[in-house]
Amino acid sequence: MTRRATGLVLAFTVLLGAVATVRADSPEATFDAACRDYEQGHWDAAADGFRSLLRYGLSDARLEYNLANAEYKRGHLGEAILHYERARRLAPADPDVLANLAIARAKIRDVVEDDDAAGVLRSLRTVQDRLGVSAQAGLFAGCVWLVAAIVAWCGSRAGGFTPGWGWTLAGTLLATALVFLSWRSSWARLEGTPRAVILKPSVEALAGPGLNNAALFTLHEGTTVTIESDRESWLQVTLPNGLTGWVVRDAAERI
Repeated sequence: MTRRATGLVLAFTVLLGAVATVRADSPEATFDAACRDYEQGHWDAAADGFRSLLRYGLSDARLEYNLANAEYKRGHLGEAILHYERARRLAPADPDVLANLAIARAKIRDVVEDDDAAGVLRSLRTVQDRLGVSAQAGLFAGCVWLVAAIVAWCGSRAGGFTPGWGWTLAGTLLATALVFLSWRSSWARLEGTPRAVILKPSVEALAGPGLNNAALFTLHEGTTVTIESDRESWLQVTLPNGLTGWVVRDAAERI
């Protein structure tokens, strides 16, 4: 697993240069120190350094990726997957993030397949994940503008809508609808629905929010779940295969 440092110091300078000077405890110095600790195999210090930068409110895929790498080296599989997932949300097409996330996921004890995601649908979701929600939203906006341009062009010309332009408009409308559906499903799956990663070595999923309820199944560190609802110190979570149960809130952290 490789560390990603290129461009991050410059990003910190742009974002924080107006409010922080380069001193011993500046974000730039902290990041550099964390990188040195990682290169020297001091995983605990590296993870602490990268994590301390999050207090500045930065949302940076490279920072999340570096923190995930350090947590993976520490043997904290849940924390690693959590931060790889956050990095993937910020940079959905990054090959390093996707590769290391796959490596970490391969070590999860709970191998849960989505019964509804197989064959063509699985391939479609892979493409959607690589594009990301923002790119699909931009593509949809471009399609809308193209439809508007075709309508305006044909409406202003003497011949109006010829058969050729009519078919072109119909094809563009169909493409626009498909892109919209893809964006909407991706948003609902990746961002619209809250997800979390199990951080405890193991936790029992119960039939209800309380220790007096029966245990339904066991979840292990690193498993990604969908949050259906929450009640006080409990979360109702669902696995991709439809299994659902309640776990204590501090056993998982939202992506």
